Order: sequence, then C-alpha cells, then structure tokens
Amino acid sequence: MPQPVEDLLRELAPQVLGALVRRSGDFGAAEDAVQEALLAAALHWPRDGVPAEPRGWLLQTAGRRMIDQWRSEQSRRDRERLALLEETRVGEVPDRDDTLILLFMCCHPALTPASAIALTLRAVGGLTTAEIASAFLVGEATMGQRIARAKQRIAASGVPFRMPTHEEQTARVRTVLHVLYLIFNEGYASSTGRELQRTELSAEAIRLTRMVQRMLSADGEVASLLALMLLIDARRPARTNAAGELIPLAEQDRTLWDHAQVAEGVALLNGAAGKGPVGEYRLQAAIAAVHDQA
Repeated sequence: MPQPVEDLLRELAPQVLGALVRRSGDFGAAEDAVQEALLAAALHWPRDGVPAEPRGWLLQTAGRRMIDQWRSEQSRRDRERLALLEETRVGEVPDRDDTLILLFMCCHPALTPASAIALTLRAVGGLTTAEIASAFLVGEATMGQRIARAKQRIAASGVPFRMPTHEEQTARVRTVLHVLYLIFNEGYASSTGRELQRTELSAEAIRLTRMVQRMLSADGEVASLLALMLLIDARRPARTNAAGELIPLAEQDRTLWDHAQVAEGVALLNGAAGKGPVGEYRLQAAIAAVHDQA
C-alpha cells in the first residue's frame, strides 16, 4: 500500500471510530466495523484513487458493516441504534473530531496499565493485534484476549462516550499521559526480549502525544511530556554501538543526536512555562534539556 494512503488511514481511523462509537454506543462492534472499512480502503484506494471525502467514505462503509452485523443478530441489537446508523450519508460527516474522547476511553481508570496500553495502540494507534503482540513478545491470542477484556470492562463500566467533566478531566488527562509515557518507555528501553529498544513503540508514543498536544495546547504537562519524549529520543542514534551495546551518555557521539528534535523539545518546554503547576513531566523534561544542551 502506498505510504500516503497508509498515513491517511492511520490519521482517519481514530476519528471514524470515535464518531461511530458516539453514534452507536457499542465500542466493540464499532471497532470491528472500522477495521473492515480500513481493509476495504486499503484494497480499493490504491487502485481507484482516494475519494474526495475519505473520512466520509470510511464512516459510511463502517456504518454499513455495523448494520450488517446487527441485522445478523437482530435479537441482540437495538433497533433505534440501527435506524440512527442507516441515516449516515457521505455528506453528513460530523465536523467534530472524537479522537481525544476515544483516547480518554481507552485510558479509562478501570483498566490496568497493560490493558490501557494495548487498547490505545489498537484503537487510536491503528496497530493490529499481531503487531501489538509482537511488540510486547506475547502470543497474538493472548493479546487479543487482553484487548477483548479491556473492551468488556469499558462496556460494563457504563461510561458514556463523552469528554470528561471539568472535575474529572485533570485525573483522566493524567491517566492518558501515564499510558503514553509507558508506551514510550517500553519502546525506548524494552522490558522484555533481547532488543534494547523498540523504535516503533517510541515513535508511536510521540505521534499520539503530538496529537494530544494539538488538542490540549493550553496544558503545560502535555507539552512537557512531548518535550521529554523528543529530548530523550533525540539521543537514540548515539545510544548504542554497532554490536547493540549501550553507550553511556558521557561517551556518546553528540554529532549523531537529532538536533532538530532537541530544539523542538526545548521550545516546547519553554512554551509550557506558566501553563499550570510544574509537574513530573516538566521536571523530567528540564533535566533532559540540561543533558542535551550541555
């Protein structure tokens, strides 16, 4: 699949899933339908071209898949939800982006960190169950069960698909940042297997944190977490030798560092000044900046 099409699908997937969960209230069925729509797009778009309204195309295709699922299980489905989905048209694509709500849901406090990480990578990051299982060195069936249990716990909690209230938001944002921080750390310093680092996980953590930072630009801790990730990841090219052995910071070849990432991280950290109280990520980012600029 061409890289531009793959990148577009990764960007649109959580938006479409969020919209479908909002309309149907069924996270599991919505995710299955979106995965089928993404597969259809991966097959058709490279051949036929990307449609004029790609988000609408995916939403309509996923909506139809959901209707088909419900029609095959009529005794278990709510007719009103079916009627609502049948009204979906390409021209009726909602303006709102529900990705952030979806991320809050995947990082629900009722989930263990391991389950929240897996569900976030699956639903928001767009990774397949096999890819997540491979990253954490567990069987695909085991990871599939973990993700399924996470979705069941969310459904059982009865949490509505909406932004947290003002009172809830501080705690929920903290949970989201903690999950993203854990994903980055697992990529930067793997806790399992022989590999010292898993760059695909750290890169995905940075991508997701960028997304959250765009949506919560006034939150200093979100910007600080992104700064911390960039400042640490900038050293990655010099962190190991040809044999894959760890090189201490004092002995690293700093010409290999990604200085553009360092500059961006420092700028984010400076921009976070005055945006709320100083938290753990801002302190860690400040220390990382000192190391990078020494």
